[in-house]
Amino acid sequence: MTTATIAANYRSSAFYSQYNLILLGGAALFSLASASLVPLLVGLTVELLWLGVGWRLSAFRRRVDLRLETERRAQLDDSVLTGMRALGSEHTSRLVALERTISAISARASAGNGPFPIAALAELDQLRPLFLRYCQLHERLSRRLQELVLAPPEAEVQSLSQAYAAEKDLGARYTLHQAIKLAHRRVQQQARMVEMRRDIEQQLALLEQMPNHLRSRQQLGLSSAELAAEMHELISRVGMPEALEVELGELGVLSVLPPSVAPARLQREST
Repeated sequence: MTTATIAANYRSSAFYSQYNLILLGGAALFSLASASLVPLLVGLTVELLWLGVGWRLSAFRRRVDLRLETERRAQLDDSVLTGMRALGSEHTSRLVALERTISAISARASAGNGPFPIAALAELDQLRPLFLRYCQLHERLSRRLQELVLAPPEAEVQSLSQAYAAEKDLGARYTLHQAIKLAHRRVQQQARMVEMRRDIEQQLALLEQMPNHLRSRQQLGLSSAELAAEMHELISRVGMPEALEVELGELGVLSVLPPSVAPARLQREST
């Protein structure tokens, strides 16, 4: 986000502030009631001064940032809660534990001596929908692998190979040969899905370890600036699930997930 965009957002918040709109409306009504332009001109003068200076005040910016952060957290909480309802008990308990650790870090950071960057806490919060996303992938992939256990493609290859060896008709042999190739492909896909599930498990473990590490560092008395920097460095290393989702979609494993739980990119916007 550029500096110009940030300034425009603060100016817009200053204009649409409840007290500002009341002032403008009151000045217009008073001018109409008194049949004089003086109240309106005074109101417009104050308005120009407010829009020129007010949005630059640090107190006003903090209030706007706090309001936006509250709205962001409420939306994030709703989306994570919605996605959590479809999870199994194991992943639900892991996600709840992750949320508790993140909440403890945020609470201690907000109550600390030095100011803690809101952007850093927002970045940390994005671990929650990301963890949820990986949980969803893990569960769907596990269900598909369980289905393959009940109907293993290796057994299909063996059965088709036996039928191919016994068949004398050339047309039937060609059809069986194509079926064997497809069955071999399913065997390869199964091996790849096992590998992908292992990768997802590693990402889940990494995401669980990260808040615990940050909390221990916070308890050791790391300053707000140092903790924010270390937090950003660790989170920037987290892998995103998009590539896995695309591949699982091509394998026919992944159905469409609700867009509301998709995490934003874990990087800070430059100001």
